[in-house]
Amino acid sequence: MKKLLLWNLFAILFFTSAIAQDIVTTRPQKKAVVLEEYTGINCPFCPQGHAAAEAIATSNPNKTFIVNVHTGYYSTPSAGQPDFRTSFGSALEGQISLEGYPSGTVNRHYFSDLSTGGGTALSRDVWANAAQQIFEESSPVNVGVSTVYNPGTREIVITVEAYFVEGLPFGLNSNFIQVAILESNVIGYQAGASSSYNHKHILRDLVTGQWGEEIENIEQGTVVTKTYNYTLDEEFVAENCTVLAFITETRQEIITGAEAPVIDGWNNGEIEPDYARLFADTNLDAGQVDQESQFNVTLINGLADAQNATLTLVHDAPEDWTVTFTVDGNDYTESASISLLGDEVKDVTINVTPGETVGVANCVLSLSSETYPAEDEKVAEVFVVSGVDNLIINGSGQNNNISSDDFTSVYKNGLSEAGCESYGAIPGSTLVQAADFGLLEDVKNIYMNVGGTIPVLTVDQTNVLTDFIDNGGNLLIAGQDVGFDIFGSGASSGSITQKLFFQNYLSVSLLNDGDAQNNSISSTVDSVYSGISGVALYNAYSGAFDPDAVKKYGNAQEVLFYPSGKAAAVKNYKGDARIVYFAFGLEQVQNADARNDLLDRTYRWFQGWEGSNVESNRLVDLSMYPNPVTNILTVDSQGEFEYSIINVSGQVVLQGISNGQITTSELPSGLYMIKVKSDIGESINKFTKD
Repeated sequence: MKKLLLWNLFAILFFTSAIAQDIVTTRPQKKAVVLEEYTGINCPFCPQGHAAAEAIATSNPNKTFIVNVHTGYYSTPSAGQPDFRTSFGSALEGQISLEGYPSGTVNRHYFSDLSTGGGTALSRDVWANAAQQIFEESSPVNVGVSTVYNPGTREIVITVEAYFVEGLPFGLNSNFIQVAILESNVIGYQAGASSSYNHKHILRDLVTGQWGEEIENIEQGTVVTKTYNYTLDEEFVAENCTVLAFITETRQEIITGAEAPVIDGWNNGEIEPDYARLFADTNLDAGQVDQESQFNVTLINGLADAQNATLTLVHDAPEDWTVTFTVDGNDYTESASISLLGDEVKDVTINVTPGETVGVANCVLSLSSETYPAEDEKVAEVFVVSGVDNLIINGSGQNNNISSDDFTSVYKNGLSEAGCESYGAIPGSTLVQAADFGLLEDVKNIYMNVGGTIPVLTVDQTNVLTDFIDNGGNLLIAGQDVGFDIFGSGASSGSITQKLFFQNYLSVSLLNDGDAQNNSISSTVDSVYSGISGVALYNAYSGAFDPDAVKKYGNAQEVLFYPSGKAAAVKNYKGDARIVYFAFGLEQVQNADARNDLLDRTYRWFQGWEGSNVESNRLVDLSMYPNPVTNILTVDSQGEFEYSIINVSGQVVLQGISNGQITTSELPSGLYMIKVKSDIGESINKFTKD
């Protein structure tokens, strides 16, 4: 018994030390800004960038941390000039799609309305705007740092602590700790300034390597403590050096950071207090009729003082569903006033019981402070899916603060008009979770509502859609920058995984990012989409209007066209699956009836319809030559075939039956479509008449 008691005591002491924190604050904080400025001593405009960064830090002390990364052409020194380059600069620069100097990133975040070159790079005139957006965000983790310096050995003992106010979002398995050594007050040459310029925040080294140390097994309340022993280079002045510790999600997104002097420094990670937190442990569940789904929600008072608050629940569940929330042992259907003690943590549950009606319930529980009414609401959002086999997935990207879920009603209305009775929508952020929970097993059709947002797809989302198609599921994906983001220069979601999906599953190649002339769509050559003529497109977003121009890849069929004759949509068979790609957002179709018509045709094709009075016939790839053609177009059909030639206005200008050659001498010069139908299948191609 004595040994057992001693062991229990040891276990308690060990557990307590394992979760204890000595440096970092555990109270919720807003995010700090880590501004990485890409610069060089021979860059004449870089001093203006330095000034812009310093202005942000001066206006926002203790929550703005600057890292000057000397890299690229302008950083290469001439004789007598200082060399501030490191081995890390090129890789850091390579991930941001930099277009000129000075450029910078704010928390390595992609700001779709501010970033340049399709990456995270920002010009100096928008750094302050980007920083302000970050300052307003809640940080899921706090990070603190302390240093102990030995002047005799120049050794620094760096301790970094991370406290996770919230757990990691679903689908993310780890974060990374990164530790940088910076030096300021280094006097040296700078183009555009002087030979005795005061260089600050110079990146000298990354203690944790290029991309940091990975940390895993993270839940709400986890404390991670890391200690690093580092010997400061003899060339660096210890009094001028600092240690910057920051947390990243991957190599790109910086969550928050803290900076301390090299000589016996301390920073507990207090940035700006966040008055409260509200978050669910999971946000998606597969509902069953008359069975309750419960979501555990954590409510944290982020302040030492007591406050009064209101919880409000809104939802769009069908009328025969029951939706409530529970707090302090009481059930509520709409709202409840609550009192929070200082630093109090409350457990709340959202309760959803589906009825017979098929659908998706989007339930939003919000917290507003009565004591501090000027503070923004905190929100926990959950979804319950019951019996849905037509699933709308709203893209998880952003663009000019417009989300694709702003256009969910376009898809819901279209499916309703098509006679579909089993549809619902979930956000793209839950797609991977939906697959892991088995929610896609009964789904027949996915409608990927990308809209005008980027990044278009994450790698994990792409893998889910690939598996869905491989298992016979049908997919519509629509958005004006799908091709540009995946296959364009500086793509934000253009890994090899997404590129292969675009090419081999959507079966399409990107021609260009498109332009304002891609303002209508027509089709007369496809059985499913035939008869669509001059349907107007417009700018449904606050950014540029430039639906992608694309072309088919492999055995796909181009089914909709812009006035230029370039393809606006492609459809394809992949095994038992049917795939449609609209290179424009469905919400960009100006007329609601035309939008509904497009979705109706797509839905019916997914159900097996091949078009009015047209036999079901898979496409074949027939060789046609020469192209451009002058007098005779040869079609390698291996037999007799019917053909129709259509001009860019959608008019059939030539048709007939042939065994291999078509006389084109009387056609005016220009771009044409040719539709060929034979015993082996159908083929549609473009050709140019000289």
